[in-house]
Amino acid sequence: MERGFGTNFHTIYQKDPSLYHSFSSSENFSPKLTKRLKEMFRGNVLLDVACGTCHKTNLLAKHFSKIYALDSSQFLLRYAKKIYGKNNKFNFLLSTAAHIPLLNQSVDTIFISWGSFPLSKTIKELKRVLVPGGVILRIGVWGKDEFTSLFPDFDLGRIRRIQKKFKQEHFKKEKHIVRIKFKNLRIAKRVISGALKCEKKKINSNILEHEIILHVYHKNYDSL
Repeated sequence: MERGFGTNFHTIYQKDPSLYHSFSSSENFSPKLTKRLKEMFRGNVLLDVACGTCHKTNLLAKHFSKIYALDSSQFLLRYAKKIYGKNNKFNFLLSTAAHIPLLNQSVDTIFISWGSFPLSKTIKELKRVLVPGGVILRIGVWGKDEFTSLFPDFDLGRIRRIQKKFKQEHFKKEKHIVRIKFKNLRIAKRVISGALKCEKKKINSNILEHEIILHVYHKNYDSL
């Protein structure tokens, strides 16, 4: 199985971070999801894992006084610094999710939007840096829909195995909607085909409904 379900994401990280940013910026959380995230935020310190070009990190920034933006791509982080580097809340970390360069119990809220990780190592690291009473909020794919059906090698079985792992690690799940919206169909075809490595003719709308899973973990849940 090719990383990223056969999409082109890992290639454009290096070759065209602006294309990735255009795609990331097109993702719109529903009012319900936005409200849900806000009411679950904890404390003053946020860690955004796989932050990419920090579009979503920036949207969350107003709720925290200190932010760690972590990504394993130097190209995406360099692009993010150009856009958001003047915000003194931001601290950019070039590292993998399986090796987070932060102290034990140093983060109040962890946010993860998409991303591909070695799950066991990553979840262990996330729990290590999380303070007691802190929360992990992870957004991922729910199943097959009009967006994921464009993935060249979408594997529902793999998605189910990932979801099972989070359940075993005491994450609760919720279902929400993300709308992927572009200004017009021409832009949608250019950005989506470039990001997903799919044929432009398969893209028939500038708005796509994407069903996502929100995994929620509250530290100390294991002992409740």
